[in-house]
Amino acid sequence: MIKLVPEVYKKYYKKGKTDIDIFTKVFISPDADHIMEPTESQKRFIDKAVSGDYKELWMAGGNSCGKTYAAKFLATQWAVYKIKPGKTYTDLNDFNNAEYNVLCTGPEQKQAMELWEKVEDSFRLSPFLRHKVSKVTTGTRRNTHPMIGLKNGVRIEAVGLHDKGKHVEGQAYDLILINEPADARHLMETFEKVLEPRTWRRGGVIIGVGTPKGKNDYYRLWSRGQLMINGHKNPHFDETVYSCYVDSRDNPHADQASIQRYLGTQNEGLIKERVEGKFTDSEQLAFPDSQIEAIIDDKLSTKIGRSSMRQYIHGVDFGRKEDYTVCCTFDITNEPFVLVNYYRKGGGIGTWEEIFSDLFKIYQEYGGDFICDATAMGGDMQMEWLDDLGIPNIPFQYGGTKGKKIMLINNLQRFISEGKIRMPAHYELVQELHQYPRDLGDKGLQTDSVMALALACLGINEYRINSYPESYRR
Repeated sequence: MIKLVPEVYKKYYKKGKTDIDIFTKVFISPDADHIMEPTESQKRFIDKAVSGDYKELWMAGGNSCGKTYAAKFLATQWAVYKIKPGKTYTDLNDFNNAEYNVLCTGPEQKQAMELWEKVEDSFRLSPFLRHKVSKVTTGTRRNTHPMIGLKNGVRIEAVGLHDKGKHVEGQAYDLILINEPADARHLMETFEKVLEPRTWRRGGVIIGVGTPKGKNDYYRLWSRGQLMINGHKNPHFDETVYSCYVDSRDNPHADQASIQRYLGTQNEGLIKERVEGKFTDSEQLAFPDSQIEAIIDDKLSTKIGRSSMRQYIHGVDFGRKEDYTVCCTFDITNEPFVLVNYYRKGGGIGTWEEIFSDLFKIYQEYGGDFICDATAMGGDMQMEWLDDLGIPNIPFQYGGTKGKKIMLINNLQRFISEGKIRMPAHYELVQELHQYPRDLGDKGLQTDSVMALALACLGINEYRINSYPESYRR
């Protein structure tokens, strides 16, 4: 069989173990017309990882800087060669008999899967690496998590860190890759109690790659790799931890439209985070991380059905092609007011007919008034459509003058800072809250969830009474 292997693979297979550039170009590339090549930042980071000098490595980078692909290249290479930095195998039997497990993880199962699927693509699309795979499962009765099994005995799994990492069971891992650690709730606790212990048995390595979102737990973990912080010696410096920044503009393959969108905001804090990949203080953002964390209740279900004798109100921000229609439904019977339903649809998927049909179903279940954004083009049409369906609505226009938008966001800031609302950790909603700029310079940003939440809180503030609010359109 070895004679059937093209000469190029035989020539470079041994070199590919120590040279990520060769491994990516020769073995991960799908074909000669689609050559994959690591950036200089990715090569530097992977070289640091393979050196054996570090037990943890953290890459903080801007959007489209190549963080996920760095993790993809590294995971694929290490799985093929069972790389244990600083260690060698005595012979072929030692290599074949060595257990080796890789974990792709993230704040939720979604982010874990995003990284795992990138790694799976490496094997599935490669003419050479596809033959290294023994099986791929998306979940079984005994093991509900996706898994790639290689013929050399390696297992590559995808398990999210939700519920404080309780789904990451007692497996020992040689390599743990964390996708977007800034978005993980209880990251420090999960890191210390769940992830670190999973590497002790075999001396595994933990690698985190993601965009900064304020100076939260991700920053505290990342900063341990910096000898100096703001010109002062870092008392928490750990020489076994490596950390770096990566600027989106250093990646020739980056989404240039995304970079220009953030540069166009002229918001220094957003540009530092989303383009330069640097951590910023929460003063640049409208909603401090600590306040967002305080209103999230892990015990709440993502959807809570209607109960009799309860009052409900809805905030709706419309969008379909590039934006999303978001509806936030609150139980306003008692304070703190609870987000019982979060609806999000659009982004080029779905028609207006489908969206309004879904909103009608929400109204049928919960009743109550819909406080709606009537600012965008087609606002009158959307209000008429709600009227035709018999959905009571109160339009709110915050365009034209900045004063109305300031009032809307200030009210939401007050509701969050005073703990007037509670909600489960809906990923898109929490993401938008974490990135919303203090100066309201949100042009080009995804803000539909924030605006729907703000409209709902405005409705609670303005229209909540002891009985259902009456719409002037009734």
